[in-house]
Amino acid sequence: MGSAFLHYSKLDNREIDNLIQKMIETCKKKGIKVTTQRILIFKELAKHTKEHPSAEDLYNLLKDKVYGLSISTVYRALSIFESLGLVRRIPTPDGKARFEIANEPHGHFVCHSCGKVFDLDVTSSSYKDIRKNLFQKGFNLESCNLVCFGTCKDCSN
Repeated sequence: MGSAFLHYSKLDNREIDNLIQKMIETCKKKGIKVTTQRILIFKELAKHTKEHPSAEDLYNLLKDKVYGLSISTVYRALSIFESLGLVRRIPTPDGKARFEIANEPHGHFVCHSCGKVFDLDVTSSSYKDIRKNLFQKGFNLESCNLVCFGTCKDCSN
Protein backbone atom coordinates (compact mmCIF):
# COMPACT_ATOMS: atom_id res chain seq x y z
CA MET A 1 0.00 0.00 0.00
CA GLY A 2 2.95 2.40 0.08
CA SER A 3 2.94 5.00 2.81
CA ALA A 4 0.03 4.65 5.21
CA PHE A 5 -1.19 8.24 4.94
CA LEU A 6 -1.23 10.67 2.09
CA HIS A 7 0.73 13.82 2.71
CA TYR A 8 -0.37 16.67 0.52
CA SER A 9 -1.02 20.34 0.84
CA LYS A 10 -4.31 22.15 0.46
CA LEU A 11 -5.63 22.82 -3.01
CA ASP A 12 -4.39 26.06 -4.53
CA ASN A 13 -6.72 28.72 -5.95
CA ARG A 14 -6.22 27.51 -9.54
CA GLU A 15 -7.22 23.95 -8.58
CA ILE A 16 -10.25 25.25 -6.68
CA ASP A 17 -11.32 27.39 -9.65
CA ASN A 18 -10.99 24.38 -11.97
CA LEU A 19 -13.11 22.25 -9.62
CA ILE A 20 -15.78 24.95 -9.44
CA GLN A 21 -15.86 25.16 -13.24
CA LYS A 22 -16.23 21.36 -13.42
CA MET A 23 -19.07 21.54 -10.88
CA ILE A 24 -20.87 24.22 -12.89
CA GLU A 25 -20.47 22.29 -16.15
CA THR A 26 -21.63 19.02 -14.57
CA CYS A 27 -24.70 20.66 -13.02
CA LYS A 28 -25.66 22.33 -16.31
CA LYS A 29 -25.27 19.04 -18.24
CA LYS A 30 -27.58 17.29 -15.76
CA GLY A 31 -30.12 20.11 -15.67
CA ILE A 32 -29.31 21.07 -12.08
CA LYS A 33 -29.74 24.74 -11.23
CA VAL A 34 -26.42 26.49 -10.46
CA THR A 35 -27.00 28.93 -7.61
CA THR A 36 -24.63 31.28 -5.84
CA GLN A 37 -25.19 29.34 -2.61
CA ARG A 38 -24.27 26.02 -4.27
CA ILE A 39 -21.13 27.52 -5.79
CA LEU A 40 -20.07 28.95 -2.42
CA ILE A 41 -20.77 25.66 -0.60
CA PHE A 42 -18.77 23.73 -3.19
CA LYS A 43 -15.93 26.28 -3.03
CA GLU A 44 -15.79 26.10 0.78
CA LEU A 45 -15.67 22.30 0.61
CA ALA A 46 -12.87 22.50 -1.96
CA LYS A 47 -10.93 24.87 0.32
CA HIS A 48 -11.32 22.46 3.27
CA THR A 49 -11.52 19.10 1.47
CA LYS A 50 -8.34 17.78 3.13
CA GLU A 51 -10.00 18.35 6.52
CA HIS A 52 -13.11 16.34 5.54
CA PRO A 53 -15.68 18.80 6.92
CA SER A 54 -19.20 17.82 7.94
CA ALA A 55 -22.26 19.65 6.62
CA GLU A 56 -22.39 21.49 9.96
CA ASP A 57 -18.74 22.54 9.60
CA LEU A 58 -19.46 23.97 6.15
CA TYR A 59 -22.58 25.73 7.41
CA ASN A 60 -20.62 27.33 10.28
CA LEU A 61 -17.89 28.48 7.88
CA LEU A 62 -20.45 30.09 5.56
CA LYS A 63 -23.41 31.24 7.68
CA ASP A 64 -22.05 34.76 8.24
CA LYS A 65 -20.90 35.13 4.62
CA VAL A 66 -23.93 33.85 2.70
CA TYR A 67 -27.23 35.62 3.19
CA GLY A 68 -30.15 33.31 3.93
CA LEU A 69 -28.07 30.12 4.11
CA SER A 70 -29.63 27.30 6.11
CA ILE A 71 -28.21 23.97 7.23
CA SER A 72 -30.80 22.21 5.06
CA THR A 73 -29.48 24.09 2.01
CA VAL A 74 -25.99 22.79 2.77
CA TYR A 75 -27.28 19.21 3.15
CA ARG A 76 -29.27 19.44 -0.12
CA ALA A 77 -26.30 20.86 -2.02
CA LEU A 78 -23.96 18.14 -0.72
CA SER A 79 -26.53 15.49 -1.63
CA ILE A 80 -26.79 16.87 -5.17
CA PHE A 81 -23.00 17.06 -5.52
CA GLU A 82 -22.69 13.49 -4.25
CA SER A 83 -25.30 12.22 -6.73
CA LEU A 84 -23.35 13.91 -9.54
CA GLY A 85 -20.10 12.24 -8.44
CA LEU A 86 -18.49 15.56 -7.49
CA VAL A 87 -18.37 14.93 -3.74
CA ARG A 88 -17.62 11.84 -1.69
CA ARG A 89 -19.41 11.14 1.60
CA ILE A 90 -17.30 9.50 4.30
CA PRO A 91 -19.42 7.68 6.90
CA THR A 92 -18.39 7.92 10.54
CA PRO A 93 -19.43 5.82 13.55
CA ASP A 94 -21.32 8.72 15.12
CA GLY A 95 -23.46 9.12 11.99
CA LYS A 96 -22.05 12.58 11.26
CA ALA A 97 -20.86 12.16 7.67
CA ARG A 98 -17.78 13.98 6.47
CA PHE A 99 -17.28 15.17 2.91
CA GLU A 100 -14.52 15.75 0.39
CA ILE A 101 -14.18 16.58 -3.26
CA ALA A 102 -14.30 13.30 -5.20
CA ASN A 103 -10.90 13.19 -6.88
CA GLU A 104 -8.36 10.39 -6.93
CA PRO A 105 -9.67 7.19 -5.32
CA HIS A 106 -8.30 6.65 -1.83
CA GLY A 107 -9.40 5.19 1.46
CA HIS A 108 -9.97 6.79 4.83
CA PHE A 109 -9.15 6.13 8.47
CA VAL A 110 -11.64 7.49 11.02
CA CYS A 111 -10.53 7.87 14.62
CA HIS A 112 -13.17 6.66 17.10
CA SER A 113 -11.74 8.93 19.79
CA CYS A 114 -11.29 12.38 18.21
CA GLY A 115 -13.39 11.91 15.07
CA LYS A 116 -10.67 13.08 12.68
CA VAL A 117 -10.63 11.59 9.19
CA PHE A 118 -7.29 10.76 7.58
CA ASP A 119 -6.68 9.91 3.93
CA LEU A 120 -5.20 6.47 3.27
CA ASP A 121 -2.95 5.82 0.32
CA VAL A 122 -4.92 3.20 -1.57
CA THR A 123 -3.74 3.45 -5.14
CA SER A 124 -6.11 3.75 -8.07
CA SER A 125 -4.68 0.46 -9.38
CA SER A 126 -6.02 -1.20 -6.21
CA TYR A 127 -9.48 0.12 -7.06
CA LYS A 128 -9.07 -1.11 -10.65
CA ASP A 129 -8.21 -4.57 -9.30
CA ILE A 130 -11.31 -4.54 -7.10
CA ARG A 131 -13.50 -3.43 -10.04
CA LYS A 132 -12.03 -6.12 -12.31
CA ASN A 133 -12.43 -8.84 -9.69
CA LEU A 134 -16.06 -7.89 -9.02
CA PHE A 135 -16.83 -7.64 -12.74
CA GLN A 136 -15.48 -11.16 -13.26
CA LYS A 137 -17.94 -12.31 -10.61
CA GLY A 138 -20.86 -10.57 -12.32
CA PHE A 139 -20.93 -7.34 -10.31
CA ASN A 140 -20.85 -3.82 -11.77
CA LEU A 141 -19.04 -1.50 -9.35
CA GLU A 142 -20.30 2.08 -9.45
CA SER A 143 -18.30 3.44 -6.54
CA CYS A 144 -16.08 2.20 -3.77
CA ASN A 145 -15.50 3.77 -0.37
CA LEU A 146 -12.89 2.11 1.83
CA VAL A 147 -13.22 3.33 5.41
CA CYS A 148 -11.17 1.97 8.31
CA PHE A 149 -11.98 2.72 11.94
CA GLY A 150 -9.73 2.77 14.97
CA THR A 151 -7.68 5.13 17.11
CA CYS A 152 -5.25 7.63 15.58
CA LYS A 153 -1.66 8.05 16.68
CA ASP A 154 -2.38 11.18 18.76
CA CYS A 155 -5.28 9.56 20.63
CA SER A 156 -3.34 6.34 21.21
CA ASN A 157 -0.62 8.19 23.13
